[in-house]
Amino acid sequence: MLINNASAKISINMQYKNLVTHGKNKSKLSSGFTIVELLVVIVVIGILAAITIVSYTGISQKATAAALKSDLKNASTQLEMDKVTNGTYPATKEAANNGRGLQTSPGTILDYVYVGGSDSYSLAATKSSTSYFITSTDKTPTIGSIVAAIGWEQITSGGSHTCAVTNNKIYCWGSNEYGQLGNNSVTNSRIPVSVDMTGVLNGKTVTAISAGTNNTCAIANNLAYCWGYNGIVQPVINTTAFNVVPTAIDTSGVLNGKTVTAISAGDYATCAIANGQAYCWGFNADGELGNNTTTGSAVPVAVNIAGVLSGKTVTAISAGDYHTCAIANGQAYCWGYNGDGEFGNTNYTDSLVPVAVNIAGVLSGKTVTAISAGNSHTCAIANNQAYCWGANWDGQLGNNSAIDDSPTPVAVDITGVLSGKTITVISTGNSNTCAIANSQAYCWGSSWDGQLGNNNATGSSSIPITVNTAGVLSGKTITVISTGEAHVCVLANAQANCWGHNWEAQLGNNAITSSGIPVSVDINSL
Repeated sequence: MLINNASAKISINMQYKNLVTHGKNKSKLSSGFTIVELLVVIVVIGILAAITIVSYTGISQKATAAALKSDLKNASTQLEMDKVTNGTYPATKEAANNGRGLQTSPGTILDYVYVGGSDSYSLAATKSSTSYFITSTDKTPTIGSIVAAIGWEQITSGGSHTCAVTNNKIYCWGSNEYGQLGNNSVTNSRIPVSVDMTGVLNGKTVTAISAGTNNTCAIANNLAYCWGYNGIVQPVINTTAFNVVPTAIDTSGVLNGKTVTAISAGDYATCAIANGQAYCWGFNADGELGNNTTTGSAVPVAVNIAGVLSGKTVTAISAGDYHTCAIANGQAYCWGYNGDGEFGNTNYTDSLVPVAVNIAGVLSGKTVTAISAGNSHTCAIANNQAYCWGANWDGQLGNNSAIDDSPTPVAVDITGVLSGKTITVISTGNSNTCAIANSQAYCWGSSWDGQLGNNNATGSSSIPITVNTAGVLSGKTITVISTGEAHVCVLANAQANCWGHNWEAQLGNNAITSSGIPVSVDINSL
């Protein structure tokens, strides 16, 4: 409701005169006002103040929106001039205007993304928590950040949190008890919040990210950085119990001079690949560091290469809860805890060094191209099909069997929804597994928190089932899938969608209610 200030003042004056005229018989304060009169004056002053605040807020918001739209128009004009002059749009906003950069009004932050393949761009302007964006093909300012304009590029699901990357910026949401959101706090968030990029990650290019149970790690400019829990379980560096902002992983030892190309944060350890070899750090009671000891390490140590990995190049690595697995020269290798057969080497014996996954059965003659270590099971892709081994109490091996576990690889069932399909991505959680086949998502195993995504939160499935596509995933192409402890997230048409357990807000949809079907991650506030 709008109130005219002038009318309000006239009304107040009339009320005051009436009070003075008719209040003679009431008890007076020493100032000459009755208590009732004074209360009325106070209320009126409050109303006027509220009106002024609301009016100012509205004017301020309109001014901010106008400034942002003007900044976008001016920047777009300059970009078009650059294209006329140089034949293409500039690669960065700093390169625009002959290296002078894109100019903005005071306080405006510009995010610019150039897509060389299509010679196009997305541009967003943000000020006072308000954002508008445009693209090279649509110059109409639309409310939203660069995330809304270009979408997410990477996503990873951890224990009870999730992180995603866009335009070299990392956002996380969900549980933050140990600072795993990296935003310099320990407060949970129901929506994405920006990881602190003002410190060690300032100006760096993020190329990979991995969320563990209570920590998160990333690769930027070929080096590793982590944040979150930093105690005996998942040490980042030998300092405090947890880090609430990104911290550089020690490079004075085995990683000195090496290029980090892959990273995986697990429950009890974090592992990485550098120059074709595997390195791990963290808790090591079960040998998950693979360095032939059970001594934990707060700095990276080299995984043993005196045995089965001798002379081989490691191309993929995955840290589970108590075991770690890797791919080298097209074959799978695991180390650490093996009590449920998660090594796939026909026995249940733990190992402090890598051992080869059995290739005498279903993996015979096949080339392993992807691997994922879960809580107590492991899954891999070989020749475009899925294979799993280890614990199976909830059907997470997906082979339509009721056995408790399998110490050798078994083929995931392809007689149903996966018939004739090509599997390209696989991800294991606590007691479930998900995959992408022909650009759609499929899951199997536990569904007690809705993590199968088929709107059934009352049981499990020992065969793959199709994730619900009637809602936010309708007509979309899924390119990335990541399974956390009891939730799953995907990127579909560059937008983030999640399902499953949500008590710590790991679905990022501004709620704490679990969902048996995919829901969209909230980006309205970005």
